[in-house]
Amino acid sequence: MSKSSILYALFCLAVIGGFVTTIRSGFSPFAQGGQRAFVHTAYGPTHK
Repeated sequence: MSKSSILYALFCLAVIGGFVTTIRSGFSPFAQGGQRAFVHTAYGPTHK
C-alpha cells in the first residue's frame, strides 16, 4: 500500500466520522433551529 492510498483512506474515515458526528448530534446547516445540544434533554412540557 502506498502512502497516498493510506492518506486517502484516513481522509475518507474522517469524512465518514464527521457525518456520523453530525447525525448523532442532530446538526443541520439548513435547519432554522441550528444545532441541538449534545445533552439530550426533554423539550416541552414534562408533566403528565
